[in-house]
Amino acid sequence: MKLHSKLSRLSLGCSKKISGRILLGALLSFVVFHVEAAEDPLAALKKDQPKDVVIMIDRIVGCSHWAGEEPYDRERRDEILAAMKSLKCKRLDRDVAALEKRYAKQEKVIEVLKEAKGWSY
Repeated sequence: MKLHSKLSRLSLGCSKKISGRILLGALLSFVVFHVEAAEDPLAALKKDQPKDVVIMIDRIVGCSHWAGEEPYDRERRDEILAAMKSLKCKRLDRDVAALEKRYAKQEKVIEVLKEAKGWSY
């Protein structure tokens, strides 16, 4: 009987530890999610937008940012060029125009894309 009683207490203590860890993990996930959302100044602009529009907003703002950077040495120039290549900045206007055509009847999407053009990190 004593062994059963000890095992019950042991498993109960273990359950409390596991429950506490799950609760702590959930709380940390919640905090990290909200901190990341708070750190993204474009979060309000991206809210409720289609995925391709959210990606385009990031490209527009990223290209604007990198286009304004100073290539003060070779390493920095290479960094800027690599970022602009990764964001496909050379074809940005064409891609934005295609997206505007696709969402021509969705006024909110068109407004968001125009607003993104005024942003830079």
